[in-house]
Amino acid sequence: MFTINFDLLFLSTNYSKRIASDLHRLSNAVWIILVGSITETASQPFYAYLSNVQGRRRAFLLAASLTTIGFLLCSLSTNLVHLILSRLVVGSGCAGLPLVVAIMVNDKVPLRDFALWRSLLVFVQMAGDISGGPLGSSIADAFSWQTVFLIETIVMLCGLAVAACTLKLSGDQDQDRDSPKPQLDIWQSLLLFVTIALPLFALNLGGTVVPWSHPAPIALFACTPLALGGLLLASTRPSATNSILRALVSQPAVLAVLATTFFVVFAFNALTYNMGVYIEARSFDNPSGFGDWALSCIFLSRPFGTSLAGLFIRQYRSPWTLLRCNMAIYFILYLLISTGIIPLEKPATAPCLLLLGLSLGAFESCLIVSLFAAVEKKDQASFLALFNVVVAFAGDVGVGVSLAMTGNFIRQGLYRKLVGIPNYEEVISKALESLESVRDLPSAEQAKIIAVYVNSIEKVFAISCATLLMSIVATMSQHVVYRDEDNSDRDEHENID
Repeated sequence: MFTINFDLLFLSTNYSKRIASDLHRLSNAVWIILVGSITETASQPFYAYLSNVQGRRRAFLLAASLTTIGFLLCSLSTNLVHLILSRLVVGSGCAGLPLVVAIMVNDKVPLRDFALWRSLLVFVQMAGDISGGPLGSSIADAFSWQTVFLIETIVMLCGLAVAACTLKLSGDQDQDRDSPKPQLDIWQSLLLFVTIALPLFALNLGGTVVPWSHPAPIALFACTPLALGGLLLASTRPSATNSILRALVSQPAVLAVLATTFFVVFAFNALTYNMGVYIEARSFDNPSGFGDWALSCIFLSRPFGTSLAGLFIRQYRSPWTLLRCNMAIYFILYLLISTGIIPLEKPATAPCLLLLGLSLGAFESCLIVSLFAAVEKKDQASFLALFNVVVAFAGDVGVGVSLAMTGNFIRQGLYRKLVGIPNYEEVISKALESLESVRDLPSAEQAKIIAVYVNSIEKVFAISCATLLMSIVATMSQHVVYRDEDNSDRDEHENID
């Protein structure tokens, strides 16, 4: 868990300035991130099914093995194509590690304790997040970026060896091996992977690699309904997927949880990916150094939010009540940010951002426990994978849609405010490149440009805030009845190794 988060943060901070530059393929650097990320998201359901069919231990060891092999291939990469294919292997393995670990924790502890135990995993991930950027960059500067991947390979090999020797799941030998097990339909798994991967590729390509008007994202979006139709047609045969579809149709609370998840993540990504430019615009005349720390405040407090929510759920067994209260807090904070009442460029707003991070962490615990409480025990692994897919999909939609809206609002606002001044086309072109490029303009024109940037981003925040109202409606209109499985029921659902 630590190593894969370490790797993700190292790659995020170095994929262009160190890795792609060293390979002399800077223009295609984004593919180093995209391929692994999309493969990781689309592979989640496969590991959920595999853990049900072959057992948690085998699923975990497969995921760890693929991740280790992927890191090794990355350390041996000498060209961009080799590295991209290596990241595909890494993504296919990283998809299973956090998922299967969470499933194993859920197998071993009562539902009331799951959120608290999961918060420990979040702290481990945070340690990887914090150290991956600076420590990985230092190693890359001292040696090479391949050395970082080689060290990750060694760490993963050590962890894999320990897990293979010590990971013994109770109940594996006692389970009746003649009892029916869920069947893994290869065609359904392939169609599910394609159905998830197509829109994710389209969302990540559009506006980043190619324009939205390019045939590639349009074709990917057009093929998505066909893949979905094939998946639904294949699901008419008896399989593990059918119970998931039935639960989605028959359990409005499940849809409410997933809808809340989507809109919360959408709004959060819209905020985080616009925050840097927003703080730069608001502090244009008096540059603020707090912009580098604003997101750190949110991410540092997130694990504590998962722990506090876990303690509340353990004590009061009421995740849905906490979810409703947290939804109100999150909405109020977001509303105050979107209206400029909370000035993000000022260090005095750090407590508000810390509270936002606590709220985000609490969301994770409440949503997952509520989801588990709403479905049958045998379906919890699959629904956790579905939850992770929704999170990833909402994140990509939030980034793509919000940045597209921001760019459109800024462009329209600049033309409306600056048309008529001398050389306005050149001024607008410079303003769209970066805010730093307009510092040599007259103060009156600077003020207009800054106002357009601030107003445009606040419009995007306001739209995202409106989507949170849908989450409030979803959480208020539905309710999950909390229930704990007793030990005998828990043992009954243990998997065969």
